Amino acid sequence: MSDHIFMAEVVQPVLIKNGGLFLSCQGDGDITVVCGSGLGLFYRDTRYLSCYELRLGGKPPLTLMTSAARGDQSVHELTNAAIPQLDGANLAAQSLGLRLERTVDGEALSLLDRLVLRSFTAAPIAFCLTVTVEALFEDLFELRGAEANKRGPPPKYTESERGLAFRYHGADGINRSLVLAFSRVPRLIHRHRARVAAFDFSLGGRGREALDITFSVAEEGKPISARPPKPEFYSGVHIESDNAVLDRVMERSLRDLAMLRTGLESNFIAGGMPWFVAPFGRDSILAALQTLVFDPRPAEGVARLFAKYQGGRDNPETGEQPGKIPHELRLGAMAHLNEVPHRPSYLSIDSTALFLILVGRHAEWTGNLRLFEELRPAIDAALDWINREVEGDENGYLSYRGETPEGPINQGWKDSTRGVPRKDGSMPHAPIALCEVQGYVYLAQILIAAALRRAGEDMKSDRLEDAAEALRKRFNRDFWMEDEGCYALALEKGARQVTVVTSNAGQALWSGIAEAEKAARTAARMLRSDMECGWGIRTLSNLEKTYNPLNYHLGSVWPFDNSLIVDGFRRYGLDAAAVRIFDALLDAAGCFALGRLPEFYVGFAREPDLFPARCPFAEPMQAWSSGAIPYMLMSLLGMRAGRSGPEFDRPMLPGGVGRLSIRGITLAAERFDCDFTRGPAGAIRSKSCIAQ
Repeated sequence: MSDHIFMAEVVQPVLIKNGGLFLSCQGDGDITVVCGSGLGLFYRDTRYLSCYELRLGGKPPLTLMTSAARGDQSVHELTNAAIPQLDGANLAAQSLGLRLERTVDGEALSLLDRLVLRSFTAAPIAFCLTVTVEALFEDLFELRGAEANKRGPPPKYTESERGLAFRYHGADGINRSLVLAFSRVPRLIHRHRARVAAFDFSLGGRGREALDITFSVAEEGKPISARPPKPEFYSGVHIESDNAVLDRVMERSLRDLAMLRTGLESNFIAGGMPWFVAPFGRDSILAALQTLVFDPRPAEGVARLFAKYQGGRDNPETGEQPGKIPHELRLGAMAHLNEVPHRPSYLSIDSTALFLILVGRHAEWTGNLRLFEELRPAIDAALDWINREVEGDENGYLSYRGETPEGPINQGWKDSTRGVPRKDGSMPHAPIALCEVQGYVYLAQILIAAALRRAGEDMKSDRLEDAAEALRKRFNRDFWMEDEGCYALALEKGARQVTVVTSNAGQALWSGIAEAEKAARTAARMLRSDMECGWGIRTLSNLEKTYNPLNYHLGSVWPFDNSLIVDGFRRYGLDAAAVRIFDALLDAAGCFALGRLPEFYVGFAREPDLFPARCPFAEPMQAWSSGAIPYMLMSLLGMRAGRSGPEFDRPMLPGGVGRLSIRGITLAAERFDCDFTRGPAGAIRSKSCIAQ
């Protein structure tokens, strides 16, 4: 995710989501009106609920426990500070229990708050509970620091006996509304643009009362939204082992990916929360690819969605070109008004090749060509785009110039402004050909060639295989750094190598473009202490001038990046290295709340008794981070499609795992159960059978 336009800190919010509707709040349930906070009730890139403040006797409640483990529900156990009662008497702290239960419903487009009040005193008590709300209908990009050139008039406010409504006519011509309904009659108080709903409660000794508040979101018209899949993504998969951390992280990962399921023309995996609940080319594609063996339906939805929005014309502002796969699609007012280029934006150099890889892997795993044949026009257009770009490049590689109306921008996964530095810290000159992108092209050509051969198109398959082999030879000649023992980050103008040591070189193993001897040396380079910090492989060596372990792309650790590198290690038979990095990532995941790996974390060296450090600007939930542990686990198991079910090539188990069962793997319209055990001598025994 690029920092080119905006980045903003999100401090460990509570996140719940269902379909396209999601809530981000503090541990006590509050939403503060702070630009960049990332808190609020969101739908289609608009923040509908901008402020929510719950008060007991005029004071914030104290937080006892918060959990959002269920995905679409959160529970907040609260209690009171010392507060005045309605008669002026003091109510001692911790005399009340307040349980806030929240549920989001993406089909009904509603948030339900159920507040349950319990008295822990024997005497009757009476107090005031207030809820302050405000709806400003800000575009998500405004919250991230962009300036909206056009805004509609201030929201209009109406009230009824048991409710109130905020209505907004946006500058994009779309009417949006937030309607609140209360189960009790409130006193409504005006406070600037906010409204305060006040409720007086009288509880007998050990008494109990409840209050329901429903927040209903509406956008004019009927926005396209695919029906939720039945069953929900990944719901039939269950993992159990003799390692509690692995079980917890795997369950969390698949539940989070199911939670990120969002519907437009098809159901897809959104990029992350809270900033990236939208189709993201490389992120959505890679998350679907990482979990293809658990459920092929996300891959199908993602591929269909990006095929629909595939470029059809030349537009320098958005980067659109015929055949190019989008990078990001946004649905808020600023996108509608062309104030941001994400309508969609095509400013990624890798999404098109990754799209082809996803379709090719889907055909390989499922054993059928239905999706390949359905999307054949998009596949041919994507191949044509790659061919045109390669033929037009001075060095014969897929490269980008990074020139946009807003200024230069990197277009690989390290798309931050300074994410692709030279050795001296300066920026290279375009055109820039990234090493991992050439690998993506190679793998795309190999996989689509295989699908074409299965479809009986041998001549086209031969041409693609020949092109892939020619690319492989040139790549290993032009990108190799003999003195460093790994591949250069990129080639810049004049075919000059960008010689910093980065994790991108490790991804060359994932695609298979690396020669075997060079792959082994690259892996050894990735495992040196300047790159491998104990929690995973850093994005940039700590020996480089621009190294910063907290930076987005200049020394932090990205789980998705490590997952591809681990799969690359396995491809080349570097099994001990693969287990080492898997174990490091699993240890890190076990240290984060809920076992949820964030977008990235600090690249500090691991020390005894210390935990991995959170980066302030990292997305708390990211699709391809959620897919990292599942993907690496399948890679260690060597799982691949066989004629009669899953097969396992040199299966391995993570350190500390002696037994593993996976129930519900989907292959060729059948579900399979797979079991693995570590024998006394360390050998892994595996078996699979059709699920009963």
